[in-house]
Amino acid sequence: MSAKPSTRRQLVRRAGWIAGVAGVLGTIGSWASALVPRVLYEPSSKRRLGQPSKFPEGATYLAEHKIFVIRDGAHLRALSAVCTHLGCTVGRADEGFHCPCHGSLFDAGGGNVAGPAPTPLPWHRLDVAGDGQVVVDVSRTVPDTQFLVIADEERPS
Repeated sequence: MSAKPSTRRQLVRRAGWIAGVAGVLGTIGSWASALVPRVLYEPSSKRRLGQPSKFPEGATYLAEHKIFVIRDGAHLRALSAVCTHLGCTVGRADEGFHCPCHGSLFDAGGGNVAGPAPTPLPWHRLDVAGDGQVVVDVSRTVPDTQFLVIADEERPS
């Protein structure tokens, strides 16, 4: 029994050291958290789709962007492939589009025809970038009557 019993003074001193170390670590932690930005990084809403000549007549599905690029002669339009019911990806059907999740049907213009989808598929704005590529802005919806006119030399042969 060579160990000395602790005194109350030693106990208070140890508790003080532990509290001091905890306070310093807490301060360092709060300073470190202030250095990390609290920002939600989201991808750009503007996406390059390629040259206009890439799109043949009719609807071309672009899976990476979840849109259909629809070409009608010199006109290009972008229709969302995301169902307005629960966000499933729609596919082509006989005369329009079909949602495989809950059976919503949309006509060729994106209008909801049957099923639980509450609204039509939205159309997105298309522009041409400085390098001639078609750019879609998925954050901006446009009326179904708005389209991008393509010059003759940009049409596929």
